[in-house]
Amino acid sequence: MARGARSALEPALPTPDDGGSARAATAPHWTVGDRLAAFAVLLPAAPPGPVVLALTDELTPHLLAAYPGATALPARWTAGDDAPTGAGMVVVDARAHDPEIVRGLLAADGVLAVLGETGDHVVHPSAESPEVVWRRGWPVNVTSGPVPWLRRRATLAVGRPASAPRLSLHGPALPTLADAVIEDLERATGLGGRLVGVATAGHAVLRVRRPDGDVAVRVSVTDPDRDRDADNDRASQVLEQVPAMADYLPAVVARGRTHERPWVATEWTPRRRGALSWPWPSPEQQWQVAEDVAGVLSDHVTGATAAGWADRWISAAAVVPAPQRARWTTVLRDLEDGLPTTWCHGDLWPGNVLIDGATRTVIDWDNASPDAPQGMDDLLMPALRGAGDSARLPTERILALVDDVEPLAGTVVAGRRWADWDRPTRLALAVAAIVLYLRNRSLHDLGEETLTRHLDAVDAALVPRAEADAETDEAAVPPASSGEAARTARGALWLATNGIVVKGSQTIVLLTLAAMLAPSSLGLVALGTLVANVSLVVTSLGTASALVYWRGDVMRAARTAVTVGAAMGAVLAGMLWLAAPWLATALKAEDGGAAVIRGLTVTLPFVAVAAVTNELLRRRLEFLRRIIPDTVSSMVGAVVAIGLVTQGSGVMALVVGQVVQAVLTLALSWVVHPPVLPGWNTEDARGLLSYGGPYAGANLLELVQLNVDYLIVARVLGAVALGQYSLGFRLAFMPYLMIVVVTTGAAFPYLCRMRGQDLGRAATVVMTVTLTLIAPLCVGLAVFSDHLVLLGDKWSPGVPVVGWLALYAALLSVGQLVQTSLNAAGRPGVSMMLRLTHLLLLLGTLLSVAHRGITAVAVGQVAAATVVSVVALVLARVFVSGFSLRRLALSLRPAATGALVMTVVVLAVRHLFPVDEPSLLNLLVVGTIGVLAFAAPVWVLDREHLRDAGRLLRRPA
Repeated sequence: MARGARSALEPALPTPDDGGSARAATAPHWTVGDRLAAFAVLLPAAPPGPVVLALTDELTPHLLAAYPGATALPARWTAGDDAPTGAGMVVVDARAHDPEIVRGLLAADGVLAVLGETGDHVVHPSAESPEVVWRRGWPVNVTSGPVPWLRRRATLAVGRPASAPRLSLHGPALPTLADAVIEDLERATGLGGRLVGVATAGHAVLRVRRPDGDVAVRVSVTDPDRDRDADNDRASQVLEQVPAMADYLPAVVARGRTHERPWVATEWTPRRRGALSWPWPSPEQQWQVAEDVAGVLSDHVTGATAAGWADRWISAAAVVPAPQRARWTTVLRDLEDGLPTTWCHGDLWPGNVLIDGATRTVIDWDNASPDAPQGMDDLLMPALRGAGDSARLPTERILALVDDVEPLAGTVVAGRRWADWDRPTRLALAVAAIVLYLRNRSLHDLGEETLTRHLDAVDAALVPRAEADAETDEAAVPPASSGEAARTARGALWLATNGIVVKGSQTIVLLTLAAMLAPSSLGLVALGTLVANVSLVVTSLGTASALVYWRGDVMRAARTAVTVGAAMGAVLAGMLWLAAPWLATALKAEDGGAAVIRGLTVTLPFVAVAAVTNELLRRRLEFLRRIIPDTVSSMVGAVVAIGLVTQGSGVMALVVGQVVQAVLTLALSWVVHPPVLPGWNTEDARGLLSYGGPYAGANLLELVQLNVDYLIVARVLGAVALGQYSLGFRLAFMPYLMIVVVTTGAAFPYLCRMRGQDLGRAATVVMTVTLTLIAPLCVGLAVFSDHLVLLGDKWSPGVPVVGWLALYAALLSVGQLVQTSLNAAGRPGVSMMLRLTHLLLLLGTLLSVAHRGITAVAVGQVAAATVVSVVALVLARVFVSGFSLRRLALSLRPAATGALVMTVVVLAVRHLFPVDEPSLLNLLVVGTIGVLAFAAPVWVLDREHLRDAGRLLRRPA
């Protein structure tokens, strides 16, 4: 045995103790094993020697199950370590090992299979969550309509290898497992065929094209005992015991075993009908078929529950840990008194219902059970209907039926109408349905956090009602996020407090300058701030922010980040000091511009060093200590600036205030956290820059994108127009700064802790909360934009700018939220490219319309942001595991309704009670009415989530 290598007889990954842990065993769960190993059907059926696996830890156990005698190389294996040589096949994931290095383990006639950037076959959408294996020339199996078909076709054709790897084979052309199965199928039926598709599910499903129509061949790649004969095939057993199901089951063409792997061939549905053919099945049609099947199964009683049934029923739910099994079994034993049992499908939803004309076929019978209490599918289907809402789990929906019996009142469950059962029996039946749901899921599908939510929801429901009523509201907090989510939620409030103080201080200074200085002076401040902000991003090269995502010794890496930030800050400050006169001339700010630039760039080294400490605190979710330096220093800086401007210091008052703020921020950061001393580690520097470089690049592009309009307005329309535009922009931009920047700042370290599907679900929640908070502010800015003239008639040209840019701020928020999710997924490069796309699109748009005035510039901002927000959401769907556009849209319905109601109410009030001129009193009164108009429908439509959010904030971390 190789040093550091492991055989299939050893655990592929550490196996946690089952006592109380939410983790499942490391052996592949039956619902996921074939899915991750499905591409093995395209590998040689009989490798000419031993098999070596050089894969990621996530893929390794599944391929070990497919090749029981294989040897798996550890993640840190190098060419200098021992390893078996003369291998007949080496399967390598290029993300884990260099294919050229492991090639040396092959025998002369061996085959090298590589998951990498090149190859004929695409594993879509990722190797860890595959749905299909596809190659050009194969049909795209999407029958729900032309738009989904085109979307899937385009995604497959242009999929990026980083997310959807390609499979390539190098070496002699040996028959694959798919070839061998198709050959055996021809022997059994007398008809030949060719492979035109591979789908991944509980089995690897081959789509074979034959003269009489396509067939689906379900091959068990990882478990040779599955479907070994008709007696072991659930669908065949259902057909034998429930003859009425014949109309809903696929016709079996043949079955057999190839290289000890069992397979079953059935007719493919739809039968050679093109993807663009009409009509397409609607979800409601599919749900109707699911209800019909549930009714047929419920009408055929197979037996009755008896002693021992509860233990057998829950034993199939491998994902449920032992302590919960014990508690749940006690409840399920209440059902062991002769309740009627029937066959159930266990996963009736549109994805398992195929419609082709008059043919209705139900597939995926792996979770079917002959001893289910009557009506289990009826009890489970309402929860599956709402599965797209990530905020409420199917488990929670099932448990809700215990007390809210109306949706199933007349449905027969376990021999009685649902409403006729007493509450304890309804609760026990609900737990049985939850077990049915969970035994069809694995930890890979759910993720630890979501599984914990399921488990805690059931445990909370099993608390006696009298005891539950005595509990505090805290017990009802969604357990999804636990202490970390509570810290993150409160962290957002702390950051919001900091944002209010910091941005409020800046706003007060800005308004003071606006009231006392000419618009051209305000434009001068904007240009100087632009230069300083761009320099600040370049200073640290993203190394400070990379600490939040860092995987390794973070304190050692922090010392390297301090060195990078301090050195780059000093160098850039010196360069900008020398270049300030030239920059001022280039930006048409000769009158005082150089002094403003020099004063603001002095702050660079101080801010860069303080950022390292601040990011370490953010990584640890210690938000209260994180905000102290910013909050205190911004207040002091504002006082200094306002004091100086009232003494006639002009724009330099703001410069001095910024310098005081930067120095005080560094000093206070060393008070709340021990100073991080400079240091250097080359490996850490390389890692920090590999993540931080694209991260900083995205931030730099964001700064340019957020300020390129200033440059264009200044060059084309002059300083006065720039002052009017910049004030409108800053006011409209305030909700983005005070809410979106705050929530993403708190959410980023939390999202970095998420893995797998949990990341996408958590990202959806963050997006929903953030967009719900920002919606009323953006609507308010748009409908009250005319009140800008309260600052003076000289600002009236900025009124339409505020209205348009309020919409721009909402659209920009979508892009920022997506980029935060991409960064947490380890994709800062994708985030940077999204920023670059926005910048280029915006640049072209503004250069075309700027000569038409500042309102045209604002409209151009909206147009560019609309396109980019759509692209961003598509990228999130592709690169953020578990993210669903449908779930996001459903979760945003309350906020969208509230925004619409608020707009109508405010416009109606202003129409019914017109005023001659805008006033502060009018703004306060009508604005309050508008906020209430927004809050009312949000509360009505989403009150449970709002209550949960309040409980979460009160929950101890």
